[in-house]
Amino acid sequence: MHDTAQKPEPPDARARATRLFWIICLLGWAAMLTVTASSLFVAGFRPFRLVVEMTLALWLPYVAFTPIVFLLVRRFPITAASWRSAIFIHLLASIIFVVVCEGFFLCEVSVLGPAVQKSYAENQASNGGETNASPQFPAQPAPGFPLPSVRLAGVKAAANLPLYWMIVAFAQALLATARLREREQQAAELAAHLTQAQLAGLRTQLQPHFLFNTLNSISALIPNNAKLANEMVLNLSDLLRMTLRDPQHGEISLREELTLLGHYVDIQKLRFGERLIFNLVADENTMNFPVPPMLLQPLVENAIRYGVELSEQPEQITVRAKLAEQILAVEVTNTFHASAEEMSVPKSSTGVGLANTRARLAGLYGAAQSFTFGTLPDGGFRVQIKIPQRNSTSTNHEN
Repeated sequence: MHDTAQKPEPPDARARATRLFWIICLLGWAAMLTVTASSLFVAGFRPFRLVVEMTLALWLPYVAFTPIVFLLVRRFPITAASWRSAIFIHLLASIIFVVVCEGFFLCEVSVLGPAVQKSYAENQASNGGETNASPQFPAQPAPGFPLPSVRLAGVKAAANLPLYWMIVAFAQALLATARLREREQQAAELAAHLTQAQLAGLRTQLQPHFLFNTLNSISALIPNNAKLANEMVLNLSDLLRMTLRDPQHGEISLREELTLLGHYVDIQKLRFGERLIFNLVADENTMNFPVPPMLLQPLVENAIRYGVELSEQPEQITVRAKLAEQILAVEVTNTFHASAEEMSVPKSSTGVGLANTRARLAGLYGAAQSFTFGTLPDGGFRVQIKIPQRNSTSTNHEN
């Protein structure tokens, strides 16, 4: 079952990639503008306002068109299935990109030309005819200032054309990584849903199995002791009320599990009387430990089926629980003193309990759990379980 508590959803991988793109682009363009402005200032252009305007004339169109390039990459990603059409679209877009940006540059040059020429002339005069002017603007004042600017724009366009593809490559890498993470997340969610479906199937299998065996016990008593059978039915109704209750987080405390087990043992005691001796040894610090519901009932049922039911002597079933380093260790043991004749009595157990419990634990805890069983030297049987405390944020809850 999924945790019903409201949790903030993790940010979408594509949204994270988009944020990272804008952050890196802002930092990159800020660095480019700073370096360009510093170079122009060192070259002798004054005042500082003119330096800022020259810097913006050089790079502002490219900064403004960067979001459009990113949107084009999102709309037309270069993938194995569509790389031909995507490259053609981006090639066309790159030409339009530099043409529009350099057209804006020419407009700015026509406005800033006189101020640039004046600043250049003042700088040349102050340096005795030598200048440190930047080659990005005309090197000397001339009546044909726009014409060199056109040639300069052409040179800039050829030099800045790769800038478009650098932005495309960067955006493509980020978005491809985001798509890969989304697919991995979807695969993980699918695996989690599959595990939850398997656990739900195991649980629904376990409850009819438990009910079937208990009804068999009641049915066996009806001809000989109807009053006792009726009492078992009443106990069964109480037990079913607890069994069918859906736990809030897919787990219940060990205390609740032991209470549920107690109802089941009471039913079996009505049937077997003094032949069933049940012992519970559990440390107090284990009582709040979360466990899957109906973890112990199939183990005790197995002990009854293969121990008490086949023996005419009193048999003991002992459940022990202890906690060490956040690992809950549970042990279910039963004595077995049946003779060879009694052992030949057909068994009514379907064998679902142990296999079901093992599958549930593997689905819930994976390799962190331990489930072992075997016979004891005196002829009894023991099942040992070790489970960790699952992280409360885990998504792998039982449905």
